[in-house]
Amino acid sequence: MGTIDNPVFCGLAVFFTLLFLLNLKSLLKIFPSLWDCVVRWKGNLDLENSIQLSRSRNWIAAILFVPFCMLVYSYGMYTPDFIGDLPPYFRLAAVTGVMLVYLLLRTFLNWQLEMHNYGTSVFTAANRSFYNYCIILFFLLFITGGILTAFSCAEVTIKTVLLFETGLTYLIYIYRRGQIFSSYCNPFSTFLYLCSLELLPTAALVISANLL
Repeated sequence: MGTIDNPVFCGLAVFFTLLFLLNLKSLLKIFPSLWDCVVRWKGNLDLENSIQLSRSRNWIAAILFVPFCMLVYSYGMYTPDFIGDLPPYFRLAAVTGVMLVYLLLRTFLNWQLEMHNYGTSVFTAANRSFYNYCIILFFLLFITGGILTAFSCAEVTIKTVLLFETGLTYLIYIYRRGQIFSSYCNPFSTFLYLCSLELLPTAALVISANLL
């Protein structure tokens, strides 16, 4: 992708690496809670019920947003035709813009749900659990991509493995989010919530990657 020769990409990498290192203590603080979110659904509620941990989680997720987009861009995980037609300096911006729209759509749908249910703690934890798994996914992709690159694996192989990890992490997230909803709703309502809050934005993202 020519990221090494891109001074903007390199400058962002240095900036966010320094920013991340300055906030490494926050990551170490929330890491046990993030792992707890993977092994049991109630871990998401416990994290959200802690103001200190949830604030640290939100901050780490915000810091990692641009680096996450850089990973997606550098490994070609989101490559619709319209991005390939752009000048190199605008491709990362386009990927970041698409991911931002995806997040805004999710946020709007979640906000509508919380407004309807008066912001109950269960729904808040279910909606914000997305950030927990995004943080986990970032480090999973970063480590795996680095290892495969070090072993000089083909770009298509690296992309396939990273997309597989993304899909697997997303399925785990969907399962845990469904369990959170199930603790408050009946199975049919849980199914409807998952379809409306997950299927719509994620389907739009996948379709844009294949049709645009």
